Amino acid sequence: MSTETIKDRYQRTLGYIETQSSGRQRALVASRRTLGFYDPQTDTTKDAHQRTIAHGNVLASLIFNDD
Repeated sequence: MSTETIKDRYQRTLGYIETQSSGRQRALVASRRTLGFYDPQTDTTKDAHQRTIAHGNVLASLIFNDD
């Protein structure tokens, strides 16, 4: 599993995107709360409650738009 750190322009950590060996990804905020998932086989992004929110990978936008 690899982890990409998402930072703002001031280099503060906003969150992370973890990629599993299967290619499935998970978006987390800095406190490690899960925001959503991306499945490359179905090309869909789902929220933490497994509801489809987009076609394609929009995990980074979940992190930037988290309140």
